Amino acid sequence: MLQYEEAMARALGQQRNKEARTIPEEMFSIHPKQLYAEMPELLMDCECMQKQVLQEILLCAQGSAYAREHDFRRFTSLEEWRDHAAVTTYEDYRPYIERELAGEPRQLYTGETALFIATTGSTGNIKYFLESKAGNTAKQLVMSVRGMYMSELLPVTLDMDAKNLTISNYAPVDNSADGKLVVRASGQTARNMRKKTGTMNLLPVEFWEAPGIAARDRDYMMAVYTLAEVRFSKVFCNNLIHFGRILDRIVAEGQQMIEDIRHGDFSVELLPEVREQLRRLFPANTQRADGLQELYDKKGCLITGPEDIATIWPALSMVSCWLSASVGRDAREVLRRLPAGIKCFEMGYGASECKLNIPNELASASGIAAPFACFFEFRPLDGGAPLCMWEVTDGVCYELLVTTYSGLYRYNLQDIVRIQGFTGNTPNIVFCGKSSEFVQIDGEKIYGHQFADLIRQIEKKRSCNFDLMQIYKNTEGFFMCWRAKTR
Repeated sequence: MLQYEEAMARALGQQRNKEARTIPEEMFSIHPKQLYAEMPELLMDCECMQKQVLQEILLCAQGSAYAREHDFRRFTSLEEWRDHAAVTTYEDYRPYIERELAGEPRQLYTGETALFIATTGSTGNIKYFLESKAGNTAKQLVMSVRGMYMSELLPVTLDMDAKNLTISNYAPVDNSADGKLVVRASGQTARNMRKKTGTMNLLPVEFWEAPGIAARDRDYMMAVYTLAEVRFSKVFCNNLIHFGRILDRIVAEGQQMIEDIRHGDFSVELLPEVREQLRRLFPANTQRADGLQELYDKKGCLITGPEDIATIWPALSMVSCWLSASVGRDAREVLRRLPAGIKCFEMGYGASECKLNIPNELASASGIAAPFACFFEFRPLDGGAPLCMWEVTDGVCYELLVTTYSGLYRYNLQDIVRIQGFTGNTPNIVFCGKSSEFVQIDGEKIYGHQFADLIRQIEKKRSCNFDLMQIYKNTEGFFMCWRAKTR
């Protein structure tokens, strides 16, 4: 029996035991290399895995306030779940989450809440989610498997001397009424990565924890740290446009940054104690400053094109970022500024609620839907009952519903995903856009991702990129006008 099968058997065999570990927790105990070796076998039978994950999640829900109030005892089979479970949104969970934040446990599941997730997401309004121990482990498990696929394709990720630039928000926010940590969703993954990779990071933890640094000053400091490190090799950044902004700051303020590197200080406003702490971690580097000054004097600027980036950072070889939807468009613009040999790997599709896929190819926006992370359902955009993972059709777009170990049940992410082939019999999914983003024209709903696909087709046909697009209508039909980029 394969180790992942043994892990599932242990989890399912001990389900009634309050101390039992869940499927993600059991699988997380398997060595990543062994789990990676077993992934082809696991992905050949996503139906079995998904059915067992749903069974376990519903068992974890029993005894919670939500399960009692929604009569979860009736869900004894997948068929009953599909026929009777309601599709939910965040507002269905808000009162339960608020009670748990106030210190009342077991609102959405019976296990302990490990932490709370705070996010503004696409709405701009702060929302909170509960994170169970099993749910948190499921996210870490997906990240671990992603890391194995990445390291197989890009061995530099395991090079301890190759420095990472990880751009993110810092995770901690506050504490709940019962003392549990409340973290920023966008920073928690990077926080876990920083803990795991340690000295591989060119930005010290103290930089992220330092109080009182304005956002613009923090960007400037990230540029200085990066410019000072000749071993800079890897970029990890959800939205790569942030790395583009760092390059812009180096172009605009390169001379001042060289002086900061020469003197081991930062030309920004800092609290005295913060400046003193960071100066101890950022020693003066005359040799690096002299090399950068020589380049600056030759061209009057540190970066005039990809060849300068290759000179400044000869080890820079990979970027990991989001490549899908509108963020992917921004990423491709930044990638065009980098040396041609730099390889790109999708960061992975996920949300504050759960991590959802495992990228397995270079320069591809898609990834394998992670069958052990949550229970997936795919609702057709033109209506109809949601489909399970093993029932979807290649090339078709669906609205994604998830049931998670952290107490979300048939939760509508309002995400549109497209099926992009299969690995084994497990679908590869790529995020397209939000189902809430559409226009209604003559009674027909046109989603944002459909408009974006049309733009890409026209750009490809005309061998150019647009920076302004507009659709208008007159008596003869619909027309599009655009302006091509000039640089």
